[in-house]
Amino acid sequence: MSARRAGTSSSRAAISAAGPIDVLVNNAGFGAPAPVELTSLETIRELFETNTFGTMAVSQAVLPQMRERRSGVIVNVSSSVTLKALPLVGIYRAAKVAVNAFSESLEKEVAQFGVRVRLVLPGSSGETRFRETARENLRGMDDATYGEFMKAAIARMQASTGPGTRAKDVAEAVWLAATDLNAPFCIPAGADAVQWAAEADQS
Repeated sequence: MSARRAGTSSSRAAISAAGPIDVLVNNAGFGAPAPVELTSLETIRELFETNTFGTMAVSQAVLPQMRERRSGVIVNVSSSVTLKALPLVGIYRAAKVAVNAFSESLEKEVAQFGVRVRLVLPGSSGETRFRETARENLRGMDDATYGEFMKAAIARMQASTGPGTRAKDVAEAVWLAATDLNAPFCIPAGADAVQWAAEADQS
């Protein structure tokens, strides 16, 4: 059996064991900060496998039962970095932009079946393990070409005193997406995400 078929079989088994699903929240993700040139293809594939393909696969697995019941909500958690170009997160940002585009098209396809799709864009939060795992995957600080640039970029990020995102902000955004029929398609989560979204709308 191929890895793809094995994965599909495991997804079906997991969905069957879970029973009826009213709300699906696709929240898996990790970061690997590094200049694009220094990011290995293996890491690029891992980022897309988790941050993009995982969201797509789980959505595909759950959609049939929602479509048959003509109800359900899929909430895809993306990132506010999709609103602004930043250095060192090019691959992560690309994977999350793909989630945004996927969600936009999916929403148009499944609305006819009574299934809603919403997108939550969290800002930067120190209350989750995301920053910790991102630091573990940081690459290139000792590189002769990009090392000094990376140190300067990271220092600027760490010195930022702007508003941040709390875990509670993300939870509230997901709850809004899941329970409010009038919730907007795209919901920024956290003061910094709201600020970036406003800036993006004005540009």
